[in-house]
Amino acid sequence: MFALTTIAIRRATMEVATPDHIRAALIVLAMTVTLQTLMQGGYLVWRERDQVARVFAEWRTAAQVGLMSSIASACWFTGFASAPVALVRIVGQVEVAFTMAFAHLYLGEKTAKSEVAGLLLVAIGVVLALAGAW
Repeated sequence: MFALTTIAIRRATMEVATPDHIRAALIVLAMTVTLQTLMQGGYLVWRERDQVARVFAEWRTAAQVGLMSSIASACWFTGFASAPVALVRIVGQVEVAFTMAFAHLYLGEKTAKSEVAGLLLVAIGVVLALAGAW
């Protein structure tokens, strides 16, 4: 499903009437987030009305998560608007390294040797993919 979504995002950014691909990506992102909010919020009100108050009670945490998610999505959407989707998805694999670094530095989780080996393999794969793209 994510693969089809990325292709749809790429196509949508190409249809936005602006020569600036970054602006087009951010317009598509804003529309996507708006639609997601309306659909998920509508579902919540329709099927789990008692949860709506709990959602608003946690606005501080939700705002932080939302901000970080929006920044990450802006990077993905800009990538999809700027380069071939397959290449963006490959380079996007470094997101795993950022997640693990956050878990280690901020949450204090220990990183196993096998995880480090896996990260090195991902990094090598990304470099080889980029080298093959040129």
